[in-house]
Amino acid sequence: MIDAMGRARLWLSCLFSPALGVAQSDLAPDVLLLARIKVHMEENLKRLPNYTCVETVERSRRRAPARKFELVDALRLEVAMIGRKELYSWYGENRFQERDLVDMVGGGAIGNGDFALHAYSVFLSSAPTYTYVGEDILDGRRTIRYDYRVPLLLSGYRIRVPPREARVPYHGAFWVDAATLDLVRLDVTADQIPSELNLREARTSIWYGRVPIGEDEFLLPRRSELVMIDLAGNESRNRIEFTQCRQFTGESHLSFGDPPPEAPPPAPQLREFELPAGVDLELRLETPVDSETSFVGDPLRAVVARAVKKEGRVVVPKGAVVTGRLTRLERLASTPAHYVVGLEFYAIEFEGGRAPFRARLEQAGAATARIPGSTMHFAYLPPERRTTLLLVEPPARRAGVALLLARASRLQLPRGFTMLWNTDLKPENTGP
Repeated sequence: MIDAMGRARLWLSCLFSPALGVAQSDLAPDVLLLARIKVHMEENLKRLPNYTCVETVERSRRRAPARKFELVDALRLEVAMIGRKELYSWYGENRFQERDLVDMVGGGAIGNGDFALHAYSVFLSSAPTYTYVGEDILDGRRTIRYDYRVPLLLSGYRIRVPPREARVPYHGAFWVDAATLDLVRLDVTADQIPSELNLREARTSIWYGRVPIGEDEFLLPRRSELVMIDLAGNESRNRIEFTQCRQFTGESHLSFGDPPPEAPPPAPQLREFELPAGVDLELRLETPVDSETSFVGDPLRAVVARAVKKEGRVVVPKGAVVTGRLTRLERLASTPAHYVVGLEFYAIEFEGGRAPFRARLEQAGAATARIPGSTMHFAYLPPERRTTLLLVEPPARRAGVALLLARASRLQLPRGFTMLWNTDLKPENTGP
């Protein structure tokens, strides 16, 4: 049995085979041109090495009938194309895994497939039907446009709006350079979406260019835009840029759910231990958080401000390093402006020792006052910042995770920002 990819290759080879008994001149010029474009794209996609790029996502939204988008947040990830699998990790993590991007990001509009999967589907499968449109000027370049359509029966395009998911038909267009046949732009639109997803339309545009990787150049996505419109007319927009592309090497860890490949153990070996229950840890932030310069996914670093003792014995020395990640930095659609800030710390390390960071945030900033009868706290930054924070207990609290609600036009947690964490956790709150 010939699969979809095999059928595409067979069709292309037949177009150029003299054994068919059908002269190429008997075929319409637009059919021959399409065959040349698909062969050119197949050659480019086949010779691609395993590679990774930094993916920066700027997410915005506008409420119907508003006329302009408002920035929500910005994410920074790493995306890898490895063996025709599109894999993701947080920026700097270097651990690519087969995981759903929606689950990884944790909320808001997000999509995958822009990196390479849409191109494979449009050019290297037999699913689409094509329509020649003609020549067009795009970004000052002379291009050739084709439209295409993929029916539901042959579609692999899935849209997920948690907790629901559906496979949908899609259509779109692509433009290639008239001289080189290099892909310039690829559009993908889904507008026949089951109503239970509360989504009217999802459309993606991807712009391509030649990118150096190693000693060669490859045709890769440079930027893309995803727009999702719900049934009420509200729009979410993601603008994505791909930069710092490089060949995937053994320096990054790849996980498909199997044990990682053997690697030399680090030297010296750190002693693994658990933080004792019922102790306070005062942390000072080493990595500033700024709504104008920080990205969701950025690594965070803090240090222990004073030695932690238990029964007269130092269990965590001053200067111990706590590592984590910025998990949320979302501007809310409100007046005055508010931000939701998510912090996650997962490890504490000092000379000779390392432990999971299992603690809960008790205080953020210089002062805290509890609201009677509430699980929330008010906290204040130094007076010169004039920023008020509200410490929010997440519904399913996890160790090392904190949510802050800030009233500010620009959110800033400066270097030296203090936090008080406590290890007195109930078993159900210790997290993974």
